[in-house]
Amino acid sequence: MPLFRSCVVAVTLAVLPAVASARGTPPREAPTSARAIRVDRAPLLDGQDDDAVWLTAPLIEGFRQFAPAEDAPTAFRTTTRVVYDAKNVYVFVRAFDPRPDSIVSLLSRRDVRTNSDQIKILFDSYHDRRTGVELMVNPAGVQRDAMIHSDVVEDMSWDGVWDVETRIDSLGWTAEFRVPFSQLRFNKADEHTFGFGVWRDIARISQRDSWPVYRGSRATLVSQLGSLSGFRGIGGGPRVEFLPYTVTRNVTRQTASGWKHPQLITAGADMKLGLGSALTVSATVNPDFGQVEADPALLNLSAFEVRFDERRPFFLEGNNLFRCNGPCEGLFYTRRIGRSPQLRTSAADPAFTTILGAAKVTGRIGRGVSLGISEALTRREVGASGRTIEPQTNYFVLRLVKELREGRSQFGVMLTDTRRNLDSVTAPLLRSDASVFLAQGFHRFDRDRYEVSGYTGRIGVNGSRQAIALTQRSSVHLWQRPGGERTYDSTLTSMQGGVVAVGMQKLAGSVRWSSNWRYASTGMEANDLGFVIGINDMSIRNQVSLQSLRPSKFYRRFFGFVSNETHWTTGGTQNGASVTMHASGELRNFWSTALTATTYDIGGARCIACARGGPALRQSAERLASIYLGGDARKTIVPNITLSAGQGDAGQSGSRAIALGSELRLASRYSMSLYGSLEKRTDDQQWIGNYGAFLSDTTHYTFARLEQTTIGITARANWTATPHLSLQLYAQPFVTSGDFADWRQLAAPSAKEYAARYAAYGAGATPVGFNFRQFNSNAVLRWEYRPGSTLFFVWQQGRASNDTNGQFRVARDYRDLFRAHPDNTLLIKASYWFNL
Repeated sequence: MPLFRSCVVAVTLAVLPAVASARGTPPREAPTSARAIRVDRAPLLDGQDDDAVWLTAPLIEGFRQFAPAEDAPTAFRTTTRVVYDAKNVYVFVRAFDPRPDSIVSLLSRRDVRTNSDQIKILFDSYHDRRTGVELMVNPAGVQRDAMIHSDVVEDMSWDGVWDVETRIDSLGWTAEFRVPFSQLRFNKADEHTFGFGVWRDIARISQRDSWPVYRGSRATLVSQLGSLSGFRGIGGGPRVEFLPYTVTRNVTRQTASGWKHPQLITAGADMKLGLGSALTVSATVNPDFGQVEADPALLNLSAFEVRFDERRPFFLEGNNLFRCNGPCEGLFYTRRIGRSPQLRTSAADPAFTTILGAAKVTGRIGRGVSLGISEALTRREVGASGRTIEPQTNYFVLRLVKELREGRSQFGVMLTDTRRNLDSVTAPLLRSDASVFLAQGFHRFDRDRYEVSGYTGRIGVNGSRQAIALTQRSSVHLWQRPGGERTYDSTLTSMQGGVVAVGMQKLAGSVRWSSNWRYASTGMEANDLGFVIGINDMSIRNQVSLQSLRPSKFYRRFFGFVSNETHWTTGGTQNGASVTMHASGELRNFWSTALTATTYDIGGARCIACARGGPALRQSAERLASIYLGGDARKTIVPNITLSAGQGDAGQSGSRAIALGSELRLASRYSMSLYGSLEKRTDDQQWIGNYGAFLSDTTHYTFARLEQTTIGITARANWTATPHLSLQLYAQPFVTSGDFADWRQLAAPSAKEYAARYAAYGAGATPVGFNFRQFNSNAVLRWEYRPGSTLFFVWQQGRASNDTNGQFRVARDYRDLFRAHPDNTLLIKASYWFNL
């Protein structure tokens, strides 16, 4: 395939100069430290350094560049000073610049990053080298913040309550921070030392500086911070935050007599209670997430469900403790809480399950031990038929973590438990309870250059014979599969399974590698509160990567990797193998590019789920390649384009796609983006259905050739009056259609020749096609009228329609989409933050 071969050659050629320029400066091992001084009178927060406290505070300087070059001299000088009183820590950063008129200062709403100059301060208040917070501001005063866990993983969902004032003057620009100690967590002690760092971005030259020096050649972040000592007599008082809110909404509902638009008024509250300085209780009663953007539109034709990102603030914020860079992420999938009812069959049924309440406790309990507890209760939902479509359910999660060797080693356990209150309708269809226990840990050595890690767990589910039979037959398990590792048993009322994995990786240097092995047994079922589809699986993953430490005459930054992945069932059947080559970087003209080439199913791997319970189907090799080119992010217009193509099934299947878009900054206050994608896809082995007597040799496992066309558009527009008042518009129309031909059944699924695997089916009949259309849009006016207190005005509209006309016609399909009845929601939400 020409595109695939071209990408492989391009990736190889791109790697060669990077190897030559990957030499870095030997790391300095001596830690960098600073000291904060206590003041009796707090500085006036005005972005000026003429206050008396700043004149006496120790100066922190010696910043070094870390991008695009590591540990290189900076273009401009930066200095920092830190003072504190009983309630707050104050940080003053001066960013010198000989051309203040060229400082890039763009407006946006809070937590939206623009291509602006930026100052970021980082605190590791536990001083555990693993966790921390980041507080960021640009010269326009736009605030962003994040939590850090596992040393390097940023959680951008956290919204702290802190103040900052910025100012551009003749020397450059300044940022003066006031951070309440109530927003930081630390153990009870007479004196504290925090991890501390300051980063500076200079947008017009695309340079990043830091104190102390940050090294991208190490896959670490918090553990590279310096130390900030001198804190005495802080904390100890109660920390209570209370956020009541009320919501009024006008919604669209379909009833037997037509469409109705009832007005609904609800109220709820969020609360945070500090148990000392290290533990926090968070709770929500009757939460509302009406301001949250809808999930992207798609049509899923695969055997497995689609994982969506969490967008709801309560379930995002502070969830870092429940993640552990791999296993924990899959075991606690918060989208299960408040999910779409599992037995929903009608558009008139509730779209989501009501969350009655949720609470979590997170923090430290001493001696390097972290505790996390989360619990939620959802309401029984009744459909339009009067029958239960989702039972009342309780979700519980417990996490304990012990840090050793200043965070260089860790051992943790996690327990999840799901309990459903079933009735006669739901008992034959849903599992009654599920529990998971996991133990995990890691150990870093050789000055944090290497890490070994592993985890193991035990999973169990219970339910009626009918419910467990459905679980056995689900696409995750497929115990009814001929020749499978387990035999279908309709008398079972429980399933048990386990998982074990080990890995090792090199974390430091321009050349890094990782190797991981995993085994998941056939009886493992973790999808009641998790999202784990990789069961009955043994896998090995290996990767070698290379990143530049200095610019070269060809590029400013470069990253590339080669990886391979192989999967087997627990019985030894190879069911997947792939090799991927990737290269990406920023060119000297500030444009970015990426090349990726992948080959799948080498060596005649078998697809276990393709026949949805039928025999394993031999796969022919598949090749995919993509090319990306993106414009200079400093410019008013930033275009980008992605081209991709693939081929498989001995040339019978293939795909071609283009994604084209642009971001446009009309002025400091106005921005917009428009992205469109078009994909034409041929799948010669799209599963249609299984026909015949269940668990007999008369079953026909049928497939057909699918010709599918998909087009999608995503548009956004933003107006920002101030960093606290903004309007955001979003629209996403989506259309996909598909026609089927050549209806066949499995004949010799293990045959080496592709055509020999199938025989004709249906006596010349053709499966019906599909045409699915969906439109999501919203307009959100957000006003943070005081710190932590927000007023939302939200309008949402959704439309959806479908039919069996699989022929793609752009004008007709979009016309039919906007003829569908709109589902409109008008919502006003007001909240007020109390810090008691």
